[in-house]
Order: sequence, then C-alpha cells, then structure tokens
Amino acid sequence: MGRLQWVMETSMLKTLAGKHRSTVTKMSRKYKSTIETPDGPRRCIQVTVPRDKGRKPLVTRFGGIPLKRQRTAVLTDIRPVMASMKRNELIHGLLAECCEMCEARTSLEVHHVRKLADLNRPGRREGPAWVHLMAMRRRKALVICRRCHEGIHARRPTAVLRK
Repeated sequence: MGRLQWVMETSMLKTLAGKHRSTVTKMSRKYKSTIETPDGPRRCIQVTVPRDKGRKPLVTRFGGIPLKRQRTAVLTDIRPVMASMKRNELIHGLLAECCEMCEARTSLEVHHVRKLADLNRPGRREGPAWVHLMAMRRRKALVICRRCHEGIHARRPTAVLRK
C-alpha cells in the first residue's frame, strides 16, 4: 500500500508541476504539510484556497490517513446499477432474426462500413440499394443473410429491399 500511495502522490505532484510550469520538488515543498489525527501526526499534501466575504477557505488533502487494516470492518457488496436497459437498433435487428434485404431467416451476419460519409461521396456513381438503406437509416451496420453479404462484397446486385 505504501508503494501505491507513493505512486499516486508523485503522479499528483507531477500533474500540479506541469499545470503551474514548475518542478515536482517546488510543488512538494509548497503543499506538503503535517496534520493531527487520532492516530497521531500524519504527513499529507494539502491545498488551501482562501475565499472572500468571511467564508471558510476551501481545503483539500491527499493522504493524512493511516493505511492499516481494520480487522472488524464489514464489507457489503452492492449490485452495480446498469446504466441503460435500452437496446440499440443493431441488437433489435439481430433479435428479429431476419435479413434486412431479402427477409431470409438463416445464417445472419452483420455488414459494417467504416464511415457513413464513405457511402455517398460526391462525384461517385449511384450506389446499390443497400447503400441507400444504410444512408437513409444513418446506420453503419446492416443485419443481412450470408448470401446478401457475399453479394455486397462481390459487388453483385442484391435482393430487392423490403420496406
């Protein structure tokens, strides 16, 4: 734990030195302090920002707490809250189990393009139907069957698009 504390403290001092265009040694001298704790005096890095109108100064500290084991501590794990339960269009397409071009229901794959801007560049000839479908839906991926996917890569005309 001592090594981890040293790495984090040094990293913070290097960040401060970079922001203030100074050296780590100068930042260390400026912000190092000793505070009193129930376990005795502890060294820490403390930054104090004075404020006007009689308000208390803002004080922040790194360190100053003992890194010792608490044998009677009770740890309670809680389940993480999922950020979103919504599903995007690609997952809906895969769950539909149907090719977006010919409505086949076997051997589905996903066709992906790097950038939508590549689909309809000015000066290019008219693209196939799948290009229009991807551009219209503003999606870089299509759920299609293996036959349609091979047709796209072989530049063969593909099946008529479903509405």
